[in-house]
Amino acid sequence: DSKLIQSILADYNLTKAADDKLEAAKKTFSDVYEDFFQWKYERDQSRKFSESSKNSTRAAYKNCSAIHDKVFADLRHQDLQNIVDACPLKHASKELIVSLMHQMYAYAEIYELCDKDYSAHVKINTEDDDEHGVPFTDEEMKLLWKNKENDIIQMLLIMCYSGFRITEYSKITIDLKKKSFHGGIKTRSSKIRTVPIYSGIYDMVVYRCEKYGIKNILGCQTQKFRKDMTAILSDFGIAI
Repeated sequence: DSKLIQSILADYNLTKAADDKLEAAKKTFSDVYEDFFQWKYERDQSRKFSESSKNSTRAAYKNCSAIHDKVFADLRHQDLQNIVDACPLKHASKELIVSLMHQMYAYAEIYELCDKDYSAHVKINTEDDDEHGVPFTDEEMKLLWKNKENDIIQMLLIMCYSGFRITEYSKITIDLKKKSFHGGIKTRSSKIRTVPIYSGIYDMVVYRCEKYGIKNILGCQTQKFRKDMTAILSDFGIAI
């Protein structure tokens, strides 16, 4: 009868759910990475990602080789932090690793492959050695200006036209009347300096001072900004 059928279906659904959960619990870091890569880059053909963006993701995965065969659900914060701490590469490469971890855990939370985001507090414990970086191309700059209403893109434009590093924006003094930045972090290759605020970004600076406060125009902690910046540039197909 109908009650028997419903009971059988209920048992089937419970069994299937249990089997799915067991299968998820067996997935290694590499298994989840492969699923994530397909989910991000191949499932939606309407979104186009550059090869450089894909290669950055692949490179970050390669640098996580110590946990490739470990069960993803068993990984904890320290396992991930150890990967970043042991990486002998430059700061930019470590940023890609952290970004990959954040993105994989966001994916894993959607599909219930982990009980929490253990990448949330992973950080880079070395000094930022990316003194100059690679400048954006003219086409990339046009793309940034076209999307200047985006909060992260807006801050990137301010950075491009002021020349300060991400970590310096919590330490510089902003004088809106004199239209200048002053300060920075003194290193072997830089010094405390005064930089005029370019007219093209002045309204953005004023807006962010009013929104976030004159001491925090970045709008968030440095690590979170790096994470969000890497993610949005990746979405736009811009390699960093």
